[in-house]
This record gives sequence, C-alpha cells and structure tokens, in this order.
Amino acid sequence: MAYPTRDDRMRTRDKGYVYFQDFIPENTHDIRVIVIGKRAFAIKRMIRENDFRASGSGKIIYGHEEINLECISTAFYLAGKLQMQSVAFDFIFTNENQPLLVEISYAFVNKGYLQCPGYWTSDIEWHEGKFSPEYFMIEDFVKSLSNRQVF
Repeated sequence: MAYPTRDDRMRTRDKGYVYFQDFIPENTHDIRVIVIGKRAFAIKRMIRENDFRASGSGKIIYGHEEINLECISTAFYLAGKLQMQSVAFDFIFTNENQPLLVEISYAFVNKGYLQCPGYWTSDIEWHEGKFSPEYFMIEDFVKSLSNRQVF
C-alpha cells in the first residue's frame, strides 16, 4: 500500500516471532478476575467438552466460594503495579493447585458478570449484592473529577 491509512499506521507490528505456552494437562477450568478500581469480581469458567479452553464455553459458576482468593489478591496487586483502572486476568492452576496467570486483557463483556453475587474490595473483604460493572467505572470517574483541583 503506497499510502497507509491512519488505522494501518497505528497497528502493531507483531511479525517474525512465535509464542509458546506450556500446556497444563487435566485442567478443568479457569478463573477470570475483573478489577475495577478497588473492587474485584470473578467467575469460574469450565472447559468445553473434549477441549482445553474455558474462555467462551458459556459454562460459568458464579459462587464466590469457588474462587481461589490468591487469584483475587494477585489481581489487585498486578492491577496496582500496572496502574490499570479496569483489567481482566485469567488464571489456571498447576497440578499442585498453584495459580498461573495466563492472560491479561483490558476488555470484558459485562453480560457474563451480571449474575455475580457480589465483589471483593482491595482488602479482600467480600461484599454481597448484585451490581453492574459499568457503574463501578462511572463511580470511579466521578470521584476522580471531584478530587481534581480547579485553578
């Protein structure tokens, strides 16, 4: 292309490499943790039949007692280190039941989380009750505006 479009110029140049990831056998699920500000919520996603992937399976367990709290505390720690306002983390587990972070994403589909029974705050305290993730974002945005100094 003689004159690339603006979108073409903004695309990353991911070429000339191969990415490998260890396969963890007999994994039955992953844990998806979303951190928005000082709140986190999570789901347990079961794998598809005859597959190893949990993402997109539609087989979701919402009970907070199913979530390994080490995933929650790690997600809060990493979100803080990365200075992320909203971020999703995917964890799987080794055969020794140690969580492994396998994916970080800036986006998630809120529909999959509307049935979450509550959320954790950054002190890993559980708060029971329905919520909409986008309202957490709005609350944090409004709070950031009220903390600004006006000259």
